[in-house]
Amino acid sequence: MRLKTVVRYFKRINREVTKLSKQTGYNRFYHLWDYLTAFVRHGAHIDQYIAGRFWQYSNPMRGKCLTHYRRVALEEKYNNPADFHYFKNKPEFNRFFADYVRRGWLWIKESSFEDFKAFLTQYKSVIVKPMDGKQGDGIRKLNYDNQDDTALRGLFDSLVDENVIVEELIVQHPDMVFGNKSVNTIRVLTACRPDGEARIMKAFLRAGVGDTLVDNTATGGYYYEVDLETGIVSSAGISKDGDLVFIHPGSDIVMLGFKVPLWDEVVKMCLDAARRMPRVALVGWDVAISQDHVQLVEGNNSADYIGYEFVGSNGYYEKIKTFMEEK
Repeated sequence: MRLKTVVRYFKRINREVTKLSKQTGYNRFYHLWDYLTAFVRHGAHIDQYIAGRFWQYSNPMRGKCLTHYRRVALEEKYNNPADFHYFKNKPEFNRFFADYVRRGWLWIKESSFEDFKAFLTQYKSVIVKPMDGKQGDGIRKLNYDNQDDTALRGLFDSLVDENVIVEELIVQHPDMVFGNKSVNTIRVLTACRPDGEARIMKAFLRAGVGDTLVDNTATGGYYYEVDLETGIVSSAGISKDGDLVFIHPGSDIVMLGFKVPLWDEVVKMCLDAARRMPRVALVGWDVAISQDHVQLVEGNNSADYIGYEFVGSNGYYEKIKTFMEEK
């Protein structure tokens, strides 16, 4: 199985390098050799070489970038697996960070049918999230319209079998709606040293496209870097394929210069949350912004190196290392 995976990966490398050589005019074997060098010396995956434009970087710049293997090395050094359960288990996350989550929720496996019915009666529309879902898989909206108990119990039993968490819908700030149906979040990467000193390393706006209920690039969304001092979008957006856009697809909104609402609250909450969990030093927080408050959607103990290095500014391997090693 592992050999098949390697063969598929090298076939993909060949396809991607061939397409790139047609765009750049460079010989295909030049890009192939350059990529293999980037992989061996810097741990860059083909996505980073192509969509992240790693092929354009000089070797000194490549040495500063957060690649997949460098991300893994940093996390192994600074993130203690003993506390990962707070991030991997949604009910545990919601309980531990309850004052930052700020929405109603219930875990279906520890709830009765009466709890479930009362929750739906209170909120009417809710979001269903599988406990082990990745990249938004299985997330959907559920609307309650006074269904009879027989139908509702059948739904409850199916959700118990699926093992889901059910949450109150987030009503986002009107400025955060970009002609799409997802809640658009801010991904904020924090680093926290053992002495409790925390810093935001990078932030980017995640804006979904179309009818999907999630805002990541895997489902067609775009990422835009956010200036940490001002909360203003400071870069073009980037898709999973590396396409750069200044006008958000489907909304005709020029994103460059967009001001994230309640930015000071976003900064404060993420720094406070980072200090609360210092043994997991590198965390990517997903933040939703409502009309008058901000709230945590989730935290990720494994940093999204694609977002941090592909969008806007780069060199985050060196920046993170420098901060964590400061005395």
